[in-house]
Amino acid sequence: MFALLDCNNFYASCERLFRPDLMGKPIVVLSSGDGCVIARSNEAKALDIAMGEPFFKIKSFCAQNKVHVFSSNFTLYRDLSQRVMSIIEEAWEQTEIYSIDEAFLDLSSMASELQETFCQDLQKSILKCTGIPVSIGLGKSKTLAKISNHVAKKMLKTPVFNITFHPEWLKKIDIGDVWGIGRKWRKKLTDQGICTAFDLAHQNLAQLKRHHNVMITSTAMELQGISCLETRDVGESKKSILSSRSFNKMETSFDALAESVSLHCANVYEKLRKQKSLTYSISVFLRTNRFRQDLPQYAPNASTKLIIPTDDIRVITQHAKKCLRNIYKPGFHYKKAGVYLCDFTVNDHYQLDLFESQCEKEVHNKKALLSVLDKINHRFGKRSLHLASIGFNQSWDTQFQHKSPAYTTRWSELPKIRNET
Repeated sequence: MFALLDCNNFYASCERLFRPDLMGKPIVVLSSGDGCVIARSNEAKALDIAMGEPFFKIKSFCAQNKVHVFSSNFTLYRDLSQRVMSIIEEAWEQTEIYSIDEAFLDLSSMASELQETFCQDLQKSILKCTGIPVSIGLGKSKTLAKISNHVAKKMLKTPVFNITFHPEWLKKIDIGDVWGIGRKWRKKLTDQGICTAFDLAHQNLAQLKRHHNVMITSTAMELQGISCLETRDVGESKKSILSSRSFNKMETSFDALAESVSLHCANVYEKLRKQKSLTYSISVFLRTNRFRQDLPQYAPNASTKLIIPTDDIRVITQHAKKCLRNIYKPGFHYKKAGVYLCDFTVNDHYQLDLFESQCEKEVHNKKALLSVLDKINHRFGKRSLHLASIGFNQSWDTQFQHKSPAYTTRWSELPKIRNET
């Protein structure tokens, strides 16, 4: 038996946590740069504000309907997520943190008659200790737990639901709402008369194997209560790392783009070092503003392959800026830039180049330098020490005009209570 715990409207719930005056009022949270809607409270959903809606299109609508708008505050969200996950892990050891607001619990070692009560107590404990409301769905597989959570949160509005005792709910789940079924597969399956989760669960597995891929077959087995999805190792290294962000205004100068790319290199470097990997491949991309069809559009990208893998911030930045020079064209109004790393290997052993050897002293000095850089930034704050190529003014950087305070991680922004007596 699996349980999927999902925080309800997580970003909106985080914003409301320190603003009790917003209880029952519509809230939307915007992406980096206040570009589009990435989270909505139930009240905002009732106003038909769509996920991914560009904010400039609904700005006046939000003002007219008194929708409270927040810029994304990922520092706050990460901190509250860690608090929620620590409560879950303390309550149950077999926990897989799936995302910032979701976690799977493997309850197979718990007596079945205790599972629902355990989940109800856990839901109450999280709400009491963090103020974040959660929904929990139970099922004999991860896919069934996902569907059970969907029923609990969006259909029944109940904290805990176990679909094992109510399989008839599968008939009410559109095939497109099943975990792993995208738009293309939804169309293919509905064309074949498979319109609900119940329909897919009752398909002949042998025929599915002949006419569909492994994913569809395993999803059908999951819907039948046969667990096929392995538990993901939380410490497993990522296979790619991306850093990108829209500018607060369109940029045309190479210098501004170069500073932005250098900042993204610092971001991917930190993630690369954290998972103790080296990269063979560095890519850079640029994007113009797709909403400005009156301006010429341009969306280039360039990559470089390294002979010797690296985790050196200087090398990554050097190659990224070379890629930028290859794709930059004057006359275009750029809205976004990004850096992408892939093709990783572990940092304790890798293939060297026969024609470009590195002496032991150089390798030692590089490791010592990067170690000092990491320690300083860990102690004194992110990018306390960084490459000068990032720049200092960064007028191009994303602006967060509606950002809430860092209530839980910055002393100067802690909520204050004043006694007027």
